[in-house]
Amino acid sequence: MTVLSHTHPLVHQLENDLLPLFRAALPSLAAAAPQALASVFAFSSGTASAFQDYHFGISCLLEAVSEDAPEEVALLVSVTGLASGARLSAQVVWGQPSGQVEMQAELDAGDLQALHAALPGLLASLQHSASRGAPAI
Repeated sequence: MTVLSHTHPLVHQLENDLLPLFRAALPSLAAAAPQALASVFAFSSGTASAFQDYHFGISCLLEAVSEDAPEEVALLVSVTGLASGARLSAQVVWGQPSGQVEMQAELDAGDLQALHAALPGLLASLQHSASRGAPAI
């Protein structure tokens, strides 16, 4: 458990569910995309409060990319607006300058079952994207 879980039960549940799952996915990511350095992350953000939104995911940093290409692709699961009707989202997205979304799922805040159902596809998309090494054209 990290310091992220101290504010909201949904955040605590996501942290307990996602972080072990994401850590378990790292070896298969490393095997599929040896040119990528994959790591698990979790952080909070917000404009009114630092604990308004929470983000969990896997970041894949790519080696030897050109200056005009994104050097990161990530699976990002976010819960936003905890103070005013939380919203849950999940996506595989490239870093700047692309910002291209490879796959996404918009979910109701409490619909952890739908999130878990979407995770295998999201993890496969991340693995495929990282092994490809560039956004889809």
